[in-house]
Amino acid sequence: MDLKTNKTYQLLFAALTVMILVIITFRGSLKNSFVDWDDYGYVVDNELVRNHDDNYVKNIFTSPVLLNYHPVTIFSLRLNNNECKSCPEGISPRPFIQGNIILHILNSLLVLILIFLITDHNIIASLLVAILFGVHPMHVESVSWISERKDVLYSFFFLGGLILYLIFKKRARGGYLWLVFSFVLFVLSCLSKATAVVFPVVLILFNFWIDNTEGKPVVKSVKNAVSYKNLLILAPFFIVSVFFGLMAYRIQNNENFPGILNLSKNAADVVNTIQPFSILQRFQVAGYGFIMYIFKFFVPINLMAFYPYPELKEFSGGSFPVILWGALAVTILIAAVSIWSLKKTKLYAFGIGFFFITIALVLQFVSVGNAIMANRYSYLPYIGLSLIPALLITGSSRRTKNIMLAISGCFVILLMFMSAHQVKTWKNTETLWTNVINKHPDLELARRARGKYYSKMSELAKSKREKEVLEEKAFSDFTVAVKQGTKSSDVFEGSALIFDSRGEIEKALIFINQAISMNPEKGGAYYNRAMIFDKLNEKEKAVGDYSRALELDQSLELKILSNRAVLYLETGKYNEAKGDLDRLISIDSRNFMYYYNRAYTRLKLGDIEGAISDYRKAIQLNPDDQTAKKQLQVLIDSRNH
Repeated sequence: MDLKTNKTYQLLFAALTVMILVIITFRGSLKNSFVDWDDYGYVVDNELVRNHDDNYVKNIFTSPVLLNYHPVTIFSLRLNNNECKSCPEGISPRPFIQGNIILHILNSLLVLILIFLITDHNIIASLLVAILFGVHPMHVESVSWISERKDVLYSFFFLGGLILYLIFKKRARGGYLWLVFSFVLFVLSCLSKATAVVFPVVLILFNFWIDNTEGKPVVKSVKNAVSYKNLLILAPFFIVSVFFGLMAYRIQNNENFPGILNLSKNAADVVNTIQPFSILQRFQVAGYGFIMYIFKFFVPINLMAFYPYPELKEFSGGSFPVILWGALAVTILIAAVSIWSLKKTKLYAFGIGFFFITIALVLQFVSVGNAIMANRYSYLPYIGLSLIPALLITGSSRRTKNIMLAISGCFVILLMFMSAHQVKTWKNTETLWTNVINKHPDLELARRARGKYYSKMSELAKSKREKEVLEEKAFSDFTVAVKQGTKSSDVFEGSALIFDSRGEIEKALIFINQAISMNPEKGGAYYNRAMIFDKLNEKEKAVGDYSRALELDQSLELKILSNRAVLYLETGKYNEAKGDLDRLISIDSRNFMYYYNRAYTRLKLGDIEGAISDYRKAIQLNPDDQTAKKQLQVLIDSRNH
């Protein structure tokens, strides 16, 4: 067997090993549910994913979602759309999670191939990097969280584009076709997630890595990497990068770009930013993130779905400023050592460089959101960090290498157990936010989200006692969120519904009024207030709120018309009641109550024949309705006499 064939078999065995380990690590994710953190915006309530419109392709490519533009990601989620009558949301999360796992497996294999190509077919180093990528606990968020389809998908195209670019650089003939393919994958990566815009900078780093430095100083490779010829080849990549970068920036500010998108202002979607920092503080925060990501690569403990910024007062007092200064100093030291090491090796500069380039945009130089870091941001960057120990191990003496490989094996097993545990954190909304609340009990975002989950589950409760327990849990979380100054109308609306359920109608009205004042464009809040007004016997106000709710939210049409028609009947507005009932019957002609109520309405309007016809239809649909039969008989008798 020749050397090339042997390497092929080794690569295939390594690929099989990686696949098995990833499947074992993430198989538990298939039991998880949607979580109330973007999953509803991206999937459950997203018409771009759920509807059957023939123009869905155009709509997907012209409609940002939650202030992000990633149409290829939305298209891929649409492919997983399904109907599940036994599922609480009418849709199963399993196909979406399964899709994420498949993409993660493919990404792990692409990492294997990528490292194999850039390490002169070093199969052990390639396997180590691919396994670390595949089973690391910091990557659970990108795989188990349905909304992070954008992460695994953009990485798939990103890694594929890097591999094709390497093939282009190594092919003497017909190479430019591979460059074109690489460019296409880069565009698809940008259309999956805007973070892909760093791709051309990574290509420059790869030019530096693969440049032959034998017999010449490493600085020569730096010059070659940014030579006129190389930069000219990469010019189209940079043009696309700037385009998508500007688009992402504009859309994050809810501004149209380049004038062809359908933007809708939704207060719930707008990203909350932390208070403005000085330039020094921005660099300190970036340094803190840089060091923390490196630390969690080696020690992935205390992982959370959300890492809140410390309070502003902590930036000027206590131990946190010391931590910030220390992190910034260590970051500068790592950069200096990486540059100094170029005298002997490219490894540290390349590994740290890959890590920094792919994570730089999320290091909070510009503070976006209210999280100081996020596990998902480490997905691609950890490839660079993994490469350093992998090559150091394989380049050591035989005895040292064997010892280090044994330690690495134990480390991998430990990571798999930790990842499997982390997968359970993403089981549902409760487990997700409870994990955060255990470490940050007063965090408004976590309390709000978990409270909404409890409130929703209380509506599905199978007993009165279960409903009361869930409502109490929801109310407890909402109370903390209110104390923390929540700006979410959902918290006040949820509290109002709990007060309503308890029979405390006056308090319910106070809270629902607050919810509407915070978000006056939400139809559901007017619908809920209408029901509260109805219980307070303020029928006219209830009718007004139902009408406003219908203007704002057509999805509530059946509920609104049903309730409003009854109110019209109670207040003697029979023509208005008949209008609502006519509409209801046109939507659902199988509901006997609509005919029963319209029969009564027609009777009040003096339309005896119409009333008889509707009573007959109601009885046809519900033969056991004795009341309708009696009314029908009375009408027939009165007509005959």
